[in-house]
Amino acid sequence: MKYIHKSLEEKKEECIRLLRSTNRPHIDDLISFISHMGYFVAPGSYKHHRFKGGLVSHSLETYYEAMALREQKMKEGFSPDSMPEESVIISSLMHDLCKADAIRFSEELRKVCRVKKTHGHSSRSVRKVREAKFRLTEDEKNAILWHMGGEHIYKDKQKRIEFFHNNPLSDIIRKADGKSIGKSKMRHHKSMV
Repeated sequence: MKYIHKSLEEKKEECIRLLRSTNRPHIDDLISFISHMGYFVAPGSYKHHRFKGGLVSHSLETYYEAMALREQKMKEGFSPDSMPEESVIISSLMHDLCKADAIRFSEELRKVCRVKKTHGHSSRSVRKVREAKFRLTEDEKNAILWHMGGEHIYKDKQKRIEFFHNNPLSDIIRKADGKSIGKSKMRHHKSMV
């Protein structure tokens, strides 16, 4: 896809352009906040996107995957109003926000280092967005909270299936996140062979 071969600076610029395209109140406050957190240079995880700028790379990949899934959902008869493009942008780019100040790439050690714990990162990402004085819609908040699948909220698989069917934005962000992670692992595996 078109985002993989971009430089870190180009990915940063694209992320900022997408966020500003939402025209939401306090979007520049959010951009400033995430920049100061280290969002644009943080790795994505210990397991995937393990490089400087991995978080913004993963977030952009999640965005592009989510937009493709949104198109599929609309072909299936879901209303675009149930997953507005601005909400796809916000949810996909902010779903892992708390990792920006929890994980660092050490140039000296050439590896990812933990700064803070990342367990429970869905709810911490929502709190970080709120710290920036940015208001998430209820659907955006749910998409971020549920992007890991919702097992921590509903143990009953049928309830999770119903939730995702009734909340298409959450469903596409969850699936897009998984696709981005899977692609990163495949790229990493190919580079090791």
